[in-house]
Amino acid sequence: MKTLKELVSIVNPQRVINPHLFTPPEGFSIDSRTLKKREGFIALRGKHFNGHYFIPEAYHKQASLVIAEEESFLKDLRLSCLVVKDSYQAMEKIALYLRKKNNPQVVGIVGSVGKTTTKEMIYFILKDKFCVKKNEKTENNILGVCKTIFNLTNHQILILELGTNSQGEIKKLSTIALPDIGVVTFIKPTHLEGLGSLEGVFKEKISLFTVRENIKGVLNRDDNFLRKVSFLKNVFWFGLKKQCHIYGQIVKTGLEESLFLVNNNFLLRLKTSAPFFIYNALAALSVGELLGIKLKDAVESLSEFNFPPQRYEKVKIDKLIFINDCYNSNPYSLKEALKVLREYPLRKIAIIGDMLELGKKTAYYHKRISKDILKAGVDYLLIMGKYSLYLEKEIKKKGFKDVSYFSSYEGIVDFLKNLSSQEYLVFIKGSRSLEMERIISLYQQRMFDVQS
Repeated sequence: MKTLKELVSIVNPQRVINPHLFTPPEGFSIDSRTLKKREGFIALRGKHFNGHYFIPEAYHKQASLVIAEEESFLKDLRLSCLVVKDSYQAMEKIALYLRKKNNPQVVGIVGSVGKTTTKEMIYFILKDKFCVKKNEKTENNILGVCKTIFNLTNHQILILELGTNSQGEIKKLSTIALPDIGVVTFIKPTHLEGLGSLEGVFKEKISLFTVRENIKGVLNRDDNFLRKVSFLKNVFWFGLKKQCHIYGQIVKTGLEESLFLVNNNFLLRLKTSAPFFIYNALAALSVGELLGIKLKDAVESLSEFNFPPQRYEKVKIDKLIFINDCYNSNPYSLKEALKVLREYPLRKIAIIGDMLELGKKTAYYHKRISKDILKAGVDYLLIMGKYSLYLEKEIKKKGFKDVSYFSSYEGIVDFLKNLSSQEYLVFIKGSRSLEMERIISLYQQRMFDVQS
């Protein structure tokens, strides 16, 4: 936006301070720490922070202008300032403007599990042929989506992971992102606290397709909810059966990699012992084909893909082999992960933390996972979190005695240290806020201290 008049028409401010000092912004930022010279700074006021307190920092970093709600923070600034009623709305309006102005092909990804891995796989397939932008890590809320759009330049394709934990979030994000292609990985019991039920999860995810009439849908035909979607004009199915446009069959699974045959023709090699990642791969291959990448080339490319951290990541420390699956946890992903444990010939320790945001179904799902732990052939079960007590009680009812509750990472590390003279596979999984990967780093530090 080259003129003040243009910016005013977008954000509709209540007042403009120092209009004569207007300098066209060379981008926008909501974070004073990463703000670059000549970018516009948008001061947001949230539950745990107030961006207005960082306006002086933005000023000293030579921001071109400031957009803020509280005029008292704008005194004595020698630059243009736009006073708005709602900074969040201003941010969203600017992001929508920039999305339309740059006009990349947008891929929006939603689903109960697998969004980030699918996003990274799509990026990996496309990056050598197109100029591609994606949201970093899991910046999938309104702040992350707007921040990503602010960083658009000459990008041909924008890949956006869109997250939600309450009704209406996906539609709001989609209204800004305006996706040309919409990917839905799975409908599973996640965020039930805010979405109410599996039906609620389903309705929230498919609201992705209510913003643009000609959006192309990439859907998992093996999902009980998604296979019923019939309102879309353009659907591209993926799954394990031949009725899908892109389908995969398991050829072989091993402790280091898994092999699949895609469309009965192309051999896909994934660097993981967890075969459930085939769904992420099939979704990514589908998007690649829709954007003009030959399936053969996309499969060859994806065979070199390295998975993001904490997705069934293997870490060996002395005689313990850790399976770091700590990124997040829900009933479906935990069940699938436990299935893979059966294939390992070592003695096994499972460290399980709470699965959060399950609402009224919290006790039910924690009890239910007990049978999958028993099937996995676990020797010791270590649990953390108040909801995991439901699991402890249920698995003891089933006759499993080697279960221990811990209130700290240190207690778990002490337990592991006492077993470190023997070989064990140690599987760790829990919801993101528990940060259970800290168990591994703490154990590693303890062992280093002992050796030194």
